[in-house]
Amino acid sequence: MQDVIKHFVRSPAGEWVCVSPVELQTPSGRVQVASGTRFTRDTLFMGLEIGRMLDEQEEKDRAKR
Repeated sequence: MQDVIKHFVRSPAGEWVCVSPVELQTPSGRVQVASGTRFTRDTLFMGLEIGRMLDEQEEKDRAKR
């Protein structure tokens, strides 16, 4: 997920906004996310909680600094 987070920015409202198209490889298959798509924690998109995944990756990246 670390490489995927570079395709998103957090909005002032706390949402994750996709800024460039990205394709996620998951155990269930491929998931494509288009620019402009917004995610929040606890919202499912194609069976994934992408907002939660991005929050967790941001926390891990912050802890490494």
